[in-house]
Amino acid sequence: MTVREIVQELEKWAPPSVAESYDNVGLLVGFPDMEVTGALINLDMTEDIIAEAKSKNCNLVIAHHPIWFMPRKRLNGEDYVSRTIISAIKNDIALYAIHTNLDNVQTGVNKKICDRLGLQETRFLKPKDPDALYGSGMIGMLAQALPKQQFLQHVKEAFVAGGIRYADSHHTHIHKVAVCGGAGSFLTQDALQQGADALVTADITYHKFFDNEEKLLLLDIGHFESEQFTSELIHDFLIKKFPNFAVLLAQTVSNPIKYF
Repeated sequence: MTVREIVQELEKWAPPSVAESYDNVGLLVGFPDMEVTGALINLDMTEDIIAEAKSKNCNLVIAHHPIWFMPRKRLNGEDYVSRTIISAIKNDIALYAIHTNLDNVQTGVNKKICDRLGLQETRFLKPKDPDALYGSGMIGMLAQALPKQQFLQHVKEAFVAGGIRYADSHHTHIHKVAVCGGAGSFLTQDALQQGADALVTADITYHKFFDNEEKLLLLDIGHFESEQFTSELIHDFLIKKFPNFAVLLAQTVSNPIKYF
């Protein structure tokens, strides 16, 4: 099994062409024709993940988040990014990122979030093409409307959140729910236009919380928390494609944020 063979399946699922323009997806480190001894799946690429991959005889790390976005002029160990890249190269470990292209497909990150919440009748919140094959965020219906406090508890438990920051709304019950993994406050107006009772996302800044106009329960559950099950999503996809190949979920928790 080569890196190229694995990449071909991943890119049929989530084509790099549907990634956002700022993104850096695909094979970031390594050779396409390298034989793969095992693949380690995680949300992030860090030094600890490289160390875990080495200990488990995995020479391919597949992560949702790329280790770098902008061009770099030097790799000298001055930060975790360069140290991670150097460690991967020294240990012959390839790095592959499947980021906003996986956000923007029908069976990607946001569908996984919908599934965690038990949403039905899901569709893209903001389609990117006439046939709605790709899009930003998703929206769906809970099986039954939940009282607002019960909904907040449901979200907290579904994503093992240390806490939820939210802007309140007039709703007493929540039924139609919009979601976006990671930084999704740019979809607040779309959620309002689609008649959502709540938008579950992350990385909302202070002023963006005002955008709900008190007409939408706007939840920030944390970036890691919103996307943590992406690793499971990628793992399950690859296991189905390559049932006799070593695909492992990383045990390292890469969330840098702690709650007190």
